[in-house]
Amino acid sequence: MKWIVRLLGLLGVLLLIAVIVAVYLVATFDPNDYKGRIEAEVAEATGRELTLAGSIELTLFPSLGLRLEDARLANAEGFGEAPFAELRVIDLAVAVMPLLRRELEVQRIEADGVTLRLARDADGRSNWDDLLERSEAAAAEEPDNGPGNSGAEGAPGIALEELQVAGLEVTGLRVEWDDRQAGTFMLLDPVNLELRDFRPGVETPIDLAASVRIEEADQAPVAADLRLDARLNLDLAAERYALRAVRSEVDLRHPALEQEVSLRLETDLVLDMADATARADSLSAHLSDLHLTGRLEVSGLDAEMPSLQAELRSNTFNPRVVFTSLGLDAPRTTDREAFTRMELDVSASGTPLRLELNPVLVTLDDTSMRGDGEVDLAGGRPVVRFDLAGDRLDVDRYLPPEVERARTPETPDAPDLPAEDIPIDLPVELMRAFDLDGHLRLDWLKLFGLTLEDIDLTLRARDGEWNVEPLTGNGYQGRLEARATVDAGGEVPGYAAAVDLRSVAIGPLLEALLEDESRLVGTGNLALDVRTGGGSVNALMAGLNGQGEMRFSDGAVRGINIARIIRNAEARLRGETPKDEGEPDETDFTALAGSFRIRDGVVQNDDLTASSPLLRVAGRGSADLPAREIDYRLDTTLVATIEGQGGRSLEDLRGLTLPIRITGSFEEPRFRLDLEEVVRERVDQRLRREGEQLQERLLERFGLDDGAGDQQEAAPESGDTESGPLEEQMDRLRRGFGERLRLR
Repeated sequence: MKWIVRLLGLLGVLLLIAVIVAVYLVATFDPNDYKGRIEAEVAEATGRELTLAGSIELTLFPSLGLRLEDARLANAEGFGEAPFAELRVIDLAVAVMPLLRRELEVQRIEADGVTLRLARDADGRSNWDDLLERSEAAAAEEPDNGPGNSGAEGAPGIALEELQVAGLEVTGLRVEWDDRQAGTFMLLDPVNLELRDFRPGVETPIDLAASVRIEEADQAPVAADLRLDARLNLDLAAERYALRAVRSEVDLRHPALEQEVSLRLETDLVLDMADATARADSLSAHLSDLHLTGRLEVSGLDAEMPSLQAELRSNTFNPRVVFTSLGLDAPRTTDREAFTRMELDVSASGTPLRLELNPVLVTLDDTSMRGDGEVDLAGGRPVVRFDLAGDRLDVDRYLPPEVERARTPETPDAPDLPAEDIPIDLPVELMRAFDLDGHLRLDWLKLFGLTLEDIDLTLRARDGEWNVEPLTGNGYQGRLEARATVDAGGEVPGYAAAVDLRSVAIGPLLEALLEDESRLVGTGNLALDVRTGGGSVNALMAGLNGQGEMRFSDGAVRGINIARIIRNAEARLRGETPKDEGEPDETDFTALAGSFRIRDGVVQNDDLTASSPLLRVAGRGSADLPAREIDYRLDTTLVATIEGQGGRSLEDLRGLTLPIRITGSFEEPRFRLDLEEVVRERVDQRLRREGEQLQERLLERFGLDDGAGDQQEAAPESGDTESGPLEEQMDRLRRGFGERLRLR
């Protein structure tokens, strides 16, 4: 990166200023009398004002020493009144005798209270650009005296390769970086540095302690404390700089973390300016139970956008322990043993703005996944892309306990809470933080109790709206295709789902979903398209809207035996006690179909049809999901004898439409059949029919003809005694039919 080269150049300029001051003072030997002249020389060389407010002390033998106090260098124009650089005190000592051999042996450098203020304005102009420009211009004007950094008139100078520093100690260093273009402010304060027995090309012990604070516009600051010890090797001739055997500890304070986090890092760092590369070899990072090993390389440091390559591998760690060490609550899961074992293996390449991950290997508990991915930071929002294939994934283990309680309210160990007290808390901030494009294939998946195979799903997220489009799989002897949306972008989360089941065995599917015996069995199709919103189970139920349709064959409806209901009602009408024939509590069907619509949690169906060799059924009514109540009517027509299902024949009821009313709660529905009114109507119909037939026979018996009006008129007069037998026959018919049914 060019700014590193420029910063090194800037430090060289500052060193040059110090050398100018030192040489001038040595030459004049009386520095305090020449402060004004020194300030003028520096101003001419840098274009900046130098203020020497403190005392200057010199020593000549046995070491050449300089002690400078309270010095300030002005800032560039347009960057404020605060000095660009200032120091409280600096103390340098150079051995005299090595200078005679053209060797520079620094006995000590001690600096305290040094402040450096770096800045970049909104237009991208830095407050050291002018210093670099003057330095480059001055270097271009000086003659090239060849290798060895020769001085004037070809006299050999002192090469940096011959530099030796017995001890360097910097305390209270403060570095500010105010990037107004990016809206970032970084502060290093304090920085304490100690370097012992330094020589170029030789490893030298170094100790560093620093505190850093990073602030971005409208965001809480991030702070960290760093402690580092390593061995420094500066090969100036080859432009190769290394920190070997780095052992560092970082205490991080982040607004997203509730407590301070400690991170330990061990590595070898190499900066090769000739190849414009930087490497972190033998990298080992430790965060609580998580240990990462690998390597990192950055190339193209002299380019506008450097390239990255990394390989990282983790141990088998417990994510819950890591969350706790970060001061975060681990995800609440239905299975307490879930999310306790994880392993990562990732190779990455790209740029700091777009990083490709290939391959990615993730193991979570009993699930293994492999594939590739990408992290894209080039746009306004981070984008994560992935394409993964895995073996088995039990999603139910990782769902919050509230979801399981809402799905199976009758679970024995579920807390005794009403549905409206079960919140559905989404990690909305995380869902809004980035966009997602993902593709996942699984051999086996368990979700909401359902087990599916050959899963293929596409997951997309934009601005907090997460979409599964689509999810396909096999299960329960059929095929599933579903689409789902979770919208966390608004004030209230919204949900939508469209499910299409083809040729599925609905009984096992519902039993797995509800963890209870299914009331419907059979094979067929189900389509469902619903939407809702809210922050609790009750709110989701009350806000449910949508529609659906179903068509099943060769099954049964459990919980209701229509034939038994009819038989028991008929027995009571006869004054008999209904007999328990040991029949199953279900009604078989050969075909069942219908559609429904949902409005604010109420399911309405008006076109249910079902048929079997015994019955024809038409149904209509509603089910209130929030209240868990049902109000439904089944109009049942007998088309065959009931004897086939264990009961005696009800031939007299064949062809009648018998209304069955279903009311009450989902848990305890009530079934009622009003057979008495139906039978009364049937008796009256038969009486009228048989009366008409009897009247015809009587008319024929007495030789009366409907077409002879005079005979019809005469019949009442001469038939006073004959009308009696007719009425008597009618009464006897009524009593006989009533006796048959014991109608009272």
